[in-house]
Amino acid sequence: MWPISSTAQNVLTGSHTIDVRATAYTAGYGAVSLPVSSGSITVDATSQIRRTGTIGIADPLYWPGDPLAILSPLGSELLVEYGIVIPRAGTEWVPVIRGPITEARRQRPYSSGDGAVSVTVNDRSALVSQARYEQPTQTVAGATNVAEIARIIREVVPASSVTDLTGSAQVAAQLDIERERWADGVEKLADAIGAEVFADPVGNFVIRTTPTLSNPVAWVIAAGRNGILVSKADTLTRELTYNEVVASGQRTDGTPPVFATVADTDPTSPTYIGGPFGRRPRFYSSPLLTTVAQCQSAAAGLLARTVGMHATVSLSAIVNPALDAGDVVAVVQGKTTTLHLVDTLTIPLRVGDAQSITTRSLTLPAEA
Repeated sequence: MWPISSTAQNVLTGSHTIDVRATAYTAGYGAVSLPVSSGSITVDATSQIRRTGTIGIADPLYWPGDPLAILSPLGSELLVEYGIVIPRAGTEWVPVIRGPITEARRQRPYSSGDGAVSVTVNDRSALVSQARYEQPTQTVAGATNVAEIARIIREVVPASSVTDLTGSAQVAAQLDIERERWADGVEKLADAIGAEVFADPVGNFVIRTTPTLSNPVAWVIAAGRNGILVSKADTLTRELTYNEVVASGQRTDGTPPVFATVADTDPTSPTYIGGPFGRRPRFYSSPLLTTVAQCQSAAAGLLARTVGMHATVSLSAIVNPALDAGDVVAVVQGKTTTLHLVDTLTIPLRVGDAQSITTRSLTLPAEA
């Protein structure tokens, strides 16, 4: 969750006022403040581009009539911030997306209060994804997975920082990247150390260990009087739930590949390997895995995505703009508290709209 003050958190649980602002960053006009009238941001942990948004701009004069216009999809970038109005203290601003404008639309006539111009924005991972290699390339010999992820990103977005929260010093094996910089480079390097990579709300990149339900609770969503829960729907499924992962390397020299197996060995877990759930292994193979320790790390990361993900929960709640995919939320109904790992969520930019939150199994790399 994006850090916000305890005062702002308290304000969010009661009746409050919001504000929204956007800043366009352009080559010809510098930074330009824009009037936002509507829109929504979607955050999706299963998507390569984690944050996408549709933003309504109130003034029709901002229609991009030329390639260098303020809202041009050919080079302008947009930062959108959600303001929590704190009585007698001002507004606390929470960034919700920064990245390139990919599309502009208008419809005339438009109703009062609607966006005269509507723009679509993707986070900065879209820049890395679309910058495919013109010819096959390889990872740098002796460099770590983290260093290679950062290098691949900075080749495209040199101004962005890349923060590593894994602490991994694992040296990357030689990896051939045919064309896809993100899917075949960044994601494979991250999978090999049990991590995920994404662009945060201000456009910087984060490398972190795959979140699990054992992470600290970021937000409490309570029902009833003084609660923020609007509605809740549950689905239970075994799909994409595994309690064992076998990770192995890929060798081309004829020698046996290394491998490691990591299983759910917690007797209190509903997916315990020796329990009634049964045994359900998943197999993963990568040329980046050259030692048993590397195989164990990758297997543990993949297992973390599949254990305890047997519930799909759809929530509707009062908006918390600081929430992020991968956050653990506690849902309180009466005397029952359940923990959920956020998979997707929306951040509506208009007063009165509820926030949709979904928890479900995460997208996994292809099985070997």
